[in-house]
Amino acid sequence: MREQIINRFNTGDLARAYDLCQAGLQDQPNDVWLKHRAVLCLIRSGALERAFAAYRDHRLADVRDDEDCLAVGARLLKALALEAHGQDFARLALESGRKYADVYSRTGGHYPAVNAASMFMLAGEAGQAERFAREVLFGSFGHAATTPEAAYYRYASEAEANLLLGDLSAARSTLREAFRQDPQNHLAHATTLRQLRLLVSVLGMDADWLRALEPPRPVHFAGHIFGLGEGEGRLAKGSEARLRDIVDITLARNNVGAVYGALAAGSDIIIAESALARGCELNLVLPVPVPAFVDASVHPFGDAWRARFDACLERAEKVIELTSDRRILSPETINYASMVAMGMARMRAQVLATRPLQVLIAEGGGERGLDAEFGTRRDGELWLECGLDQVRLAYPGPRQTAPPAPRNSAPEPGFRPAMRAMLFLDIAGSSSVPDDRVPHFVQSVLKPLAECCDALADLPVHADSWGDGMFLAFRTVEQAARAAESLRLAFAGIDMRAQDLPTSLGLRIAGHFGPVHEGKDPLQKRPSLFGGQVAVAARIEAATVPGSIFVSEAFAAALAMSSSDFRSEYVGQTRIDSHMPEQRLYALRALPLRAAARLRRARSAGAAQPV
Repeated sequence: MREQIINRFNTGDLARAYDLCQAGLQDQPNDVWLKHRAVLCLIRSGALERAFAAYRDHRLADVRDDEDCLAVGARLLKALALEAHGQDFARLALESGRKYADVYSRTGGHYPAVNAASMFMLAGEAGQAERFAREVLFGSFGHAATTPEAAYYRYASEAEANLLLGDLSAARSTLREAFRQDPQNHLAHATTLRQLRLLVSVLGMDADWLRALEPPRPVHFAGHIFGLGEGEGRLAKGSEARLRDIVDITLARNNVGAVYGALAAGSDIIIAESALARGCELNLVLPVPVPAFVDASVHPFGDAWRARFDACLERAEKVIELTSDRRILSPETINYASMVAMGMARMRAQVLATRPLQVLIAEGGGERGLDAEFGTRRDGELWLECGLDQVRLAYPGPRQTAPPAPRNSAPEPGFRPAMRAMLFLDIAGSSSVPDDRVPHFVQSVLKPLAECCDALADLPVHADSWGDGMFLAFRTVEQAARAAESLRLAFAGIDMRAQDLPTSLGLRIAGHFGPVHEGKDPLQKRPSLFGGQVAVAARIEAATVPGSIFVSEAFAAALAMSSSDFRSEYVGQTRIDSHMPEQRLYALRALPLRAAARLRRARSAGAAQPV
C-alpha cells in the first residue's frame, strides 16, 4: 500500500493518496508513516486547518525519533504563521521557531537551524534568532554536500543567516554562490527569494539586489493578426523581418522564460518562433480544438502560415484546448482563452518569485474602440489594470480600419451561451451517518450550508442540490471563490462531535470556469446549465481532498487576473474521468492580511525590536 500511496502522491493525486492513508489506518492505527503521509497530503492540498487537526489527533508531536514527523510539525506551524495575523501570528511564529529549534537539537541540520532563526526573528525573539543564525554559519553539520541541490541549500541557508545578522554584503555574495551551485533549480531559488524578501521587508533592508537573481520571466504574448504581401491587413516581407528583429531584441533584453499565448497567423507565430529559437518554453492556450482554431485564425491569412503554425505546435511544451467546441471562434471564447493564458503566466511568475511580462504587437495610437470587446487591446488593458509590466511593439504595416471580427453560428433555439464560474460541493463520508441520524444531519449540516448560500453578498445565478451535494454557478470567478471560502468556513464551524455525527465528515468543494449553455431542463422544467464544462466541474469534486477547495487551471488562472485575495497552489495533474484528459488542479485558499508583512525590525537580529 505504501508504494501506491507514494505513487499517487508524487503524481499529484492527493485525494486518492489521502484515502489510501485513511484506509490503511483502519487496519494499522498506529502506523506513524501512514499518519505522517496523511498530514502531508492535507498540507500539500492547502487544507492547513484540517492538517493541523490531523497532526494533533495522530499525536505526531509525541513521536521523538522520526525526523520527518518532527519536520512536518515545524513546517505546518510555519505555514499557519505566515497566513495568520495579529496575536495569532506572533504566537504561531514563536511556536514554529521553537519546533524548528527542537528539530535542530535532534538532527543537527542547517535547514531546521536557519528556519528556527528566521521564525524567532519574525516572532521578535532577537537573541534566539542571532544564536541560531550563528549556528548556521559556524556550526558543524557533519557531512559535505554531495549534490548541486544540497550545496545550493547549504549556501542559501548561510545567506539567510548573514541577512538575519545584518551583513547584507555577505548575504549577497553567499546567495550568488548558492545560485551558481545549482543554476537551473528555479523552484528552489524561488523558495529562497520569497523567504528573503519577507525578511528584508521586516528588517527594513534594501531588496533591489534580489531582483537580479530572479529566474527568467514568464511572458504572455499577443498581437495583430495579419497576412503576408501587399495591401490592407498584410505585411511586406522586409517589414516582417524587421519586426522579427525587434521581437528577438525584446525577448533578450527582458530575460524571458516560458511564454503563454495563442498561435494565430501574424504576431503570435512570430513571437512563438523567436521564443523557441531562444530555447524558451512555449505554452499554447487555444479556445477551441486545433483544427477549428486553424480554420478561423491561421488558414484565412495565407498558406505560408500553416507550415509555421505546425512547426511551432510540434515544439510546444503544452497545448491546451480549453473547450471541445467545433464552431468558429467567438469574442467570448477568445477572451476566455486570453484570460487563462494571462493568468497562467502570472501564476508561473508567482511560483518562480519573479515578475510576469506581457509582450504585445499592436498598431500605434488611435486604435481605441476597434477591439474593445476582444483582442489585443483588451488583453493589454486588463494586464495594465493589474499593475503588471508590459512591452508594446508597434505593428509596422498599414493600419486596418477594424480587426477581423470572429463569427459564430447561431445558438440552438431556447439556449444561450454564457461564461460561468461553477462550484460543486458534497459531504465526504456522509454514507457513514446512521439512518436514524439522517434527518438531524440534514438540519445541522446541510441547512447551515444552504443558509450560508442565502447570505452571500453575490448570490449564485443558478443553484441546485441532490442528497448531500450542491451545484452553484456565478457570473465571475471572484464571486465563486468568495462563496467557496464562506461555505468552507461555515462547515468548519459545525461541531460534529457535539451533533453526535461522525467526526470524519468533510466538505469537498470543486470549482471550474468556462463556457456553458443555459437552457430549460426538459425534466425539471426550469433553467439549467449544460455542456462539457459542467461535467469538468463535477468530476473535480471527486478528486478533492475533504476540507479543501480544488479548482481547475482555468479557474485558478482567471482568478489570478482578477483578485489578489486568494492563492492557488498547484496540487498536481489528475485524471478526473476515464473519458476526459488529465486536469491540472489547484488548491484555493483565501489570503488574510499577513502580520509578517507589516512588521518592521532593526537591521540585525541582535538588536531587533518592533518599530
